[in-house]
Amino acid sequence: MFQKIFLLILCALNIQQGERCRLNSRIHFGEPLPVILRNGRLLEPTDSSGNVLLDFGESMTLSCEGSGNLFHPNQTREEITASITCAGGENFRNDNWLNAPARFSQFRCSMPPNYVSRRTEQTCFESNPIYEVGYIIQNEFYALYESCFNEETLNAVYSKYSQKPYNAMFQTRVDRPFFISNGVYGHVPVDSLFSPKGQKAAVAQVVGPLVDTYMTMSEFLSRGHLAAKTDFVFAFGERATFHYVNCAPQWYGFNGGNWNTLEVDLRNHVHDVGYNTIIYTGTYGVTTLMTDYGHRANIYLYNDENNNPVIPVPLYFYKVVYEPSTKRGIAFVGINNPYVTAVEARDLFFCRDLCRGNSDFHWLSWHPNNSSEGYTFCCTIPDFRGAVGHLPQFEVNGLLT
Repeated sequence: MFQKIFLLILCALNIQQGERCRLNSRIHFGEPLPVILRNGRLLEPTDSSGNVLLDFGESMTLSCEGSGNLFHPNQTREEITASITCAGGENFRNDNWLNAPARFSQFRCSMPPNYVSRRTEQTCFESNPIYEVGYIIQNEFYALYESCFNEETLNAVYSKYSQKPYNAMFQTRVDRPFFISNGVYGHVPVDSLFSPKGQKAAVAQVVGPLVDTYMTMSEFLSRGHLAAKTDFVFAFGERATFHYVNCAPQWYGFNGGNWNTLEVDLRNHVHDVGYNTIIYTGTYGVTTLMTDYGHRANIYLYNDENNNPVIPVPLYFYKVVYEPSTKRGIAFVGINNPYVTAVEARDLFFCRDLCRGNSDFHWLSWHPNNSSEGYTFCCTIPDFRGAVGHLPQFEVNGLLT
């Protein structure tokens, strides 16, 4: 008798263990994906392979707030925000609005949820305000990243976010939304300024007839992400990067060249070695072009109502990578100007380059001496701080390779 009871208990325990839920970022997350909360936070993978593991009976919250309703073939009524409970494997249930265990991959929103920015009371470099970008769910704001934003010149100083091994396993086939300004730029027509007509007119005001030398079919200004779309795992994070506080004018060759290569290589390297990092991706300086009068002039996209230049075309884009657990870090820097010569580029290096010829950075596949892809170099964080004062204070004890 006792043996039978013991066997029944053992079987029950085995069933319970077998009923865990396992979701993978590359397989089980559909589109338009709801915003997903777990334990009161935006969902993150459980491991470096992009898996989300949940115990039987554990719940998550799905929300399509601001964009419509949740959708699933098993639904019995409309919901905007609702919880679901792990029923084993890929199946979840909620008897209030689902008539049977529901496959997770079939949960959708009728439209992609709306991401928003909010101005905080926190400040960053030179007392600029920090904006947070994320989602509002049932009157609670959930931030994905923050932007140090200069409201006078209307440029992003840097975006700050985390990068962990699982970030390399980002959800694929996520459509690119339009950039939003969310009122941050006031009456400045930021959308039209980035259009081919708008940016060419802005550059022509500075360089005159030479504009056709600079603005060509292969070189023009793109909306350059600071935090990249695929620096976030799930679709709701990827979409939220399309905000102008996370954007700056970036030459097309650099955008698709060495800057993109750095994003991909760094994401894969963090995955391979298991780093848990904080990233500061930002801009510094103003790009100059030669005018028809034979001198260099700063390039901005607009003059505001007081005739002050705003939305600068940065001279540098940088990515500072810091691992708090070991207090190690490094700064990667790219020159955002395809029209500088190799000699001019060298003069623009503001530190001793650490990456060229260094086997510790064999994982970098960029082309640092290619002008069309953007000249690049690497600095220690102390050297970077000596030239660029943007970063908040944190202790650095060594080089992250």
